[in-house]
Amino acid sequence: MTGIREAWRRILFLPPAVPSQVQIEVTNRCNLNCRMCPRDALGVPREDMPFAVFKQVVDRIEEVKLVTLTGWGEPFIHPDLFDMIEYCTGKGLKVKLTTNGTLVDKVMQRRIVDSGLESITFSLEDIEGKSGEGHGGTQTMENLKGLLRLRKAQRPEVVIQVTLHAGKEKDLHELIRLGAEAGADRINLSRLDLRFNPSLKRPSHAEEKALFREAERLGAEKGIQVDFIPYAISQGVERLSYRVLRKLLHRSGRYCLRLYDYLYVNLKGEVTPCCSLPLYSIGDILKEDLRAIWKGERLREFRRKQKMICGNCDQWEIRYR
Repeated sequence: MTGIREAWRRILFLPPAVPSQVQIEVTNRCNLNCRMCPRDALGVPREDMPFAVFKQVVDRIEEVKLVTLTGWGEPFIHPDLFDMIEYCTGKGLKVKLTTNGTLVDKVMQRRIVDSGLESITFSLEDIEGKSGEGHGGTQTMENLKGLLRLRKAQRPEVVIQVTLHAGKEKDLHELIRLGAEAGADRINLSRLDLRFNPSLKRPSHAEEKALFREAERLGAEKGIQVDFIPYAISQGVERLSYRVLRKLLHRSGRYCLRLYDYLYVNLKGEVTPCCSLPLYSIGDILKEDLRAIWKGERLREFRRKQKMICGNCDQWEIRYR
């Protein structure tokens, strides 16, 4: 949200000329095997994007503002990750990524601080890393703290992302407390996607709402921002505006939040509407113009058929169906 004008563009679903952010699937290899991860169900190959292909992709998306270097794997596994960051920043692009944090040791922390990375999100589900439902553990938290001690001028931004599992309220409260004490910039809450592993449990709608209210209260008490797309994001006036307008955004949920200004590029350079649809190609960025893909018939068709294609996904809707 960047003001009243942007809010109205989103309500009316008037997307920008080009997406403001592109996520690039730099790798689908991972050093962990979390139960909640849909990598196998999605059918993505466990490979790295070659650096030569990556440069071609970036060369064709220079109009965007933000690039996320994260696929269905751990980005720090990629041997060329820091070269990728440098290539993007050299073209004036802001870069962020999401990590499970297990590989962010002292050497890696220094490289991250010196890399020009704009933002890094630590996906941390379980403080002790024993539940098997997600990733995390004391080592990840120590790595996060080490990075926070090293960074300069609050860069990179450090975010802790938590997926809401039923019965994990105490873990969430402890992560908020630890994140605030460590100096993290914010906590980002995320809904658990049950499509790929129905055995996992997430809070009901009522429980989720109560959980967020308590998390937001605790965050304010501890001095750390807590965001959750269905209820509140951003700060100050923008946060208040989002609370008021969120149910109207994207024509009251007719369109997914991500469809407004986001695209995903998979290992082959194929463009897809979402990271959860990594094989649903709407174009090839190595052969086609970004604007042509963004305004093209394949993406328009996807938007028309979104509910049918995405099934019961409610990850990025404003409210439950």
